Amino acid sequence: MLWLACCVVSVALGSALRAKPLVVCTDVNSTFGYKVLLDEINFNAGAADPQSQQLMALLKFQLRNLFDRLDNGQSSRLKLIRCAGRSPDGESSFPPMIAQDLVNRDVVLEIWGEVFPASAGNQLVFLNYAMLPLPASTAGRFLQRQYQPPVSGSPDKIADWLAGLNELTAYAKVARAVRALSSGEPAAYDDAKAELGDAAASLQQAFGTTPTNAEKELLAFVTARKCQVLRDARSNTAYNGPLKRLPPAVVERECPTGSHP
Repeated sequence: MLWLACCVVSVALGSALRAKPLVVCTDVNSTFGYKVLLDEINFNAGAADPQSQQLMALLKFQLRNLFDRLDNGQSSRLKLIRCAGRSPDGESSFPPMIAQDLVNRDVVLEIWGEVFPASAGNQLVFLNYAMLPLPASTAGRFLQRQYQPPVSGSPDKIADWLAGLNELTAYAKVARAVRALSSGEPAAYDDAKAELGDAAASLQQAFGTTPTNAEKELLAFVTARKCQVLRDARSNTAYNGPLKRLPPAVVERECPTGSHP
């Protein structure tokens, strides 16, 4: 699993995050609906730093509004849960039993990261994404992304910039669609197909022309899952929604025969 190309930064992040045990996010148990966990996104000084605290307060407000807007017309809403003090140590913090327990509690996405001080006119931000409902074998289920936002140094501007990342909602859409489809109910087909299609377009734009291997595999998974939804919708006799009535030419254009397993 690819987490970071820069080993120096990876070691620094890993040692910082291993310094204390992973905090349990108790609000998961008392919140209903599909959940996005917002863990710590620390300035280099750590979670106790006043700038980090200001950033997280602003980001919680911004992302809650972002996911509320995302839920227009959706039957299963996304609930943002702020998990103060929680900083996973990458994929190793999610052994199978813990990951499945979170999925069973409808956690679809977990986000955490680090904001490094501006240096030589550059600012670096690393965000980690855990899309737990995706199959364990899926590359990109755990993904770390490096960003270079405009140098500002102020928590409010960084929070504004982070909340403007289209890929934040793309990861949530992918994970929510996969979780909804796991029920096997054909009622999930319409929303899932739409969300997977929207997410694929956003992720292609975010990853650019030179995606990493993990990013390529995640895009391939999203596209293949969308096409599986189309095939299931057309063959499932219990489903009579709009996907079943799509002209064959439209289906072939979206999912050419033989292009996906």
